[in-house]
Amino acid sequence: MPNVFSRFADIISSNINSLLDRAENPAKMLKLIIGEMEDTLVDIKSGTAQSMAALSNLKRRRDEVAKTRDLWLGRAKQAVAKDRDDLARVALVEKHSADEELMSLESQIDELDQLVAKHHDEIDQLEAKIAQARDREKVMKLRLNQAEQSLKVSGEMRRYDLTASRAKLDRLDQRLDRIEAEAELERSHRGRQSGDNGLDKEFALLDDTIEKELESLKK
Repeated sequence: MPNVFSRFADIISSNINSLLDRAENPAKMLKLIIGEMEDTLVDIKSGTAQSMAALSNLKRRRDEVAKTRDLWLGRAKQAVAKDRDDLARVALVEKHSADEELMSLESQIDELDQLVAKHHDEIDQLEAKIAQARDREKVMKLRLNQAEQSLKVSGEMRRYDLTASRAKLDRLDQRLDRIEAEAELERSHRGRQSGDNGLDKEFALLDDTIEKELESLKK
């Protein structure tokens, strides 16, 4: 995965919208951004867990050293009470050593406390940034779905227009066929009428011939 960010500070200070505006493929870029932020979040949480474990160990060691310090302090007091200054000095040396270790442990605990608090703050900021990116991703998907739906509707409308045009042409063809059939029927009817008139004339001529022949016989 190509690095979109180089460190946590870059992620937090980044303007996701600006990055997407400059990207050739915003959806792909947003996916990369979310992926890298999630990887960074995993690393920070892992580092936080390690720091918290180390902090627990330091606090446990601090409690043990504190008990040891109190033990040597008690022994020093006991030695003084028994007029054993020599033993009191030994006990105080051990107590002093424990005091120094306690100071070092307290310093380390304070540093780790600040580091863990910083990690928790980074986790909160990064989770908020990821939520922002997720919201943007939802918007992009919604817009993409709307665009695809619009294209689908446009395609359906075009198909509807073609279907309507074909229906109009079919109706026109049917009308032309009906007009042609009516014209053919009219021509056929006229032809039959013309044929009937010719037969009538022939029979009329035939009747005239018979009449002439009959007149001739009479003469």
